Amino acid sequence: MYFLLAEIIQPINCILVSEEVPSISIVLSERKSNALKGIISNKKKIKGNFYTHKPTQTKPSSWSFKNIKTKFSGEAILLKGHEIWHPYQTKIKSYEVNKVLFSGLSSKLSKVTNEKDLLKATSGFFKIGSGCYGGRINKV
Repeated sequence: MYFLLAEIIQPINCILVSEEVPSISIVLSERKSNALKGIISNKKKIKGNFYTHKPTQTKPSSWSFKNIKTKFSGEAILLKGHEIWHPYQTKIKSYEVNKVLFSGLSSKLSKVTNEKDLLKATSGFFKIGSGCYGGRINKV
């Protein structure tokens, strides 16, 4: 019980940085019951809340974005280098995943913004920072 409680209370600091536009990042800092919650920002300007959801038996890894006016969601494609990770393969462990592609994020954001850097960043890969570990806290 103590280990479960410590994992829930302990803060997380999972930073995803765009490979296309490094000034665009997603900082996941809060654990929810079914997701990690954070923000997507451009040079400290917050664009909205961003959530990552782990896969279940019926749904793949996914993402969702919310701001005052909109809510979008889509699939998150996780990779180790150039190889795709999914829960039914045994070659790549979840903690080895080092980048992610948020499928459809850029096209959905283009409905509410024309910010070129944000759209370029969200159409490409994000590097997964060392503070991330398959949605759990990275053990020291």
